[in-house]
Amino acid sequence: MRKPEILAPAGNWEGLSAALKAGAEAVYFGLDKLNQRSLKKNFSMDELGEIKEFCAEHGARAYLTLNSIVFDEDIPYVEEVLHRVKESGIDAVIAWDFAVMTKSLEMGIETHASVMTGIANSVSAKFFENLGIKRIVPAKELNLEQLKRLKRNTNLEIEAFVHGAMCMAISGRCFLSHEVFKKSGNRGECYQVCRHEFQVVIRDLNPNAKGAEYVLGEDYVLSARDLMTLDIIEHLMFLDAWKIEGRSKNPDYVYMVTKAYRTARDALLEGSFNEKLRQELIDMVSRVYHREWDSGFYFGKASFGVNESVAKEKKVYVGKVQKFYPRISVAEVKLEAGDLRLGDTIHIIGKKTGVVRQKVESMQIDGKPVEVAQKGSVIGLKTVDKVREGDKVYLIVEVEKEEELTARA
Repeated sequence: MRKPEILAPAGNWEGLSAALKAGAEAVYFGLDKLNQRSLKKNFSMDELGEIKEFCAEHGARAYLTLNSIVFDEDIPYVEEVLHRVKESGIDAVIAWDFAVMTKSLEMGIETHASVMTGIANSVSAKFFENLGIKRIVPAKELNLEQLKRLKRNTNLEIEAFVHGAMCMAISGRCFLSHEVFKKSGNRGECYQVCRHEFQVVIRDLNPNAKGAEYVLGEDYVLSARDLMTLDIIEHLMFLDAWKIEGRSKNPDYVYMVTKAYRTARDALLEGSFNEKLRQELIDMVSRVYHREWDSGFYFGKASFGVNESVAKEKKVYVGKVQKFYPRISVAEVKLEAGDLRLGDTIHIIGKKTGVVRQKVESMQIDGKPVEVAQKGSVIGLKTVDKVREGDKVYLIVEVEKEEELTARA
């Protein structure tokens, strides 16, 4: 049985750490320009070496996304980035533009073809294989049989998305942001125009009824549902890599989703995957931000028409780690914004910590055990993993019980 690589998103250091802690075997990330999340913070070119080293410490690969349209004036920047990629040992570059692919391959850098290339058939796939591309991310619109055909007809590695937001345009090549805001989604400046309410009207559809209007759709008609494949995950074991969307998402999302798919993959390999585990993992990914679920195009047409989050949990900032004592695994936490109680679920999030999820099992104030710690207190908190000075502490609240949080404030 094939062992798909668990490929997770990293939009910043917290997300990178969360992905690796959750079991990602590779991460993909972008710099400040020429990637499909250029509006976000991303990483700097000077951090490439540190990223590679940090991933290597966790036995993971690092892929840089340069998957944007490139103009002539961008070529010097592309060349500079690729030289730094080569020097730092970044494992691969994910590219869309042929200029990036050509120069990356000329430098001997492993190169993957982005989903933005829209590869939808074996002839196109063979073209990229002959070019020297090692891995492709085919068009999102392909079904399972079409993906399997690409695998049979080429020697390419096939990577496909298994979870996350889906675009209303063909493989992400959208012009809505450019039309509305003069910002190109094809240059990484998507303003999520499709997530707003629309009324789509066709006028004069019937030549015999001039002025007549046909309402094709309204409300969130352009907003695609989120991809979630845990309910069909056993059908995706033929892939070489399972890709999780989410470089714009917070570390909690990255951690929970990556952990769920890593657990599913490992259980399938071990032969221990069952319906009980499947439901537990679906519940796990349901805790974090998401729209209504859909299985994408794997078994047919994807669905549209939703916008709201249906997450089961939300996080509320309560304080910050001031010190950590590793010998006894205790963090000194200043409760700057809220209270904590024994039994609460918390996330501790930091640049190199990623996400630590745990129950509050033990708290002390001035060396004395307490069951409730009020805002403004400095507490000793027993932790289940290493945390660091400056890490932020969040209380995790079930959305259905949000009123209880207000009542106890």
